[in-house]
Amino acid sequence: MSEETAYRDAIRKWAAAHHVPQNALDRWLDWSETDALALLAVARDLRLRTGQVLSALEMLAEIGVREGQGAASILAHAELRPIIRGGGSRPERARALIDKLRELRYPRLSRTRTKMEAAVAAMSLPPGLTVALPKDLSSDELMIRLTVRSAGELDRLLAALAARKEKIKALIEVLGGSDEV
Repeated sequence: MSEETAYRDAIRKWAAAHHVPQNALDRWLDWSETDALALLAVARDLRLRTGQVLSALEMLAEIGVREGQGAASILAHAELRPIIRGGGSRPERARALIDKLRELRYPRLSRTRTKMEAAVAAMSLPPGLTVALPKDLSSDELMIRLTVRSAGELDRLLAALAARKEKIKALIEVLGGSDEV
């Protein structure tokens, strides 16, 4: 068996065991040997689930087009190395890898999220009042949660919410498409 066949067979075997759709497997096998094996190594090391491999495959390809790099080079980025080789549980590291790839794939969205998280933190919300941004900013809905144990606490938190009304409205505008936080 040639080396080329061996690495392709290893990827096919992993893909079959994890029910990777044929079109995704074909895209993976179209990569260079170095790039294909880099993803296989990460998938094995972190025990990625099928959906995580599919997401990584898609994001690595998209990042590669934009950056002019292959998957192996991207996975060797200083930002990803500690996640791939670092401590912590494999599921935590797998999730962190996908999250970091998403940041690399969508840098503007990541910057917006960072700004919005800073704006929420700057509100200095009292205990019992929470403003939660949507996951991955995939929605234009902002969740505001009040946790109260008394009528007085409710009045205090509603007053705190009212005092931050304009800042919260600005966050909602950003979620709706405005660029100003």
